[in-house]
Amino acid sequence: MYIYCVKSRVNNEIVSAWESFFVDKHLDDLVKTGCFTHYEFAKLQSDDPMSSHYISNYYYQTPEDLDRYMDEFAAELRNDVVSRFKGKFQSGREIYRVLAG
Repeated sequence: MYIYCVKSRVNNEIVSAWESFFVDKHLDDLVKTGCFTHYEFAKLQSDDPMSSHYISNYYYQTPEDLDRYMDEFAAELRNDVVSRFKGKFQSGREIYRVLAG
């Protein structure tokens, strides 16, 4: 099992819209690609007065699943987020292999 982790820092002015978009649309859109088995979406506890921090973990079975996502779906789904929230967030991505649990 692997985790494709997206960490985002979001301007507080769009937090409500960000959370609604992710919960109502974006997270399910990623699972509908067939590349991921499930996800977790979490808001980090932070004292940052200007922004909120989120982690989206997308679980997948094989490296080929992530390759397929990147080749066939990533650009369109990223563009959907950018077109809605351009300039009001920053994201970084990491990949993990689950060793236990």
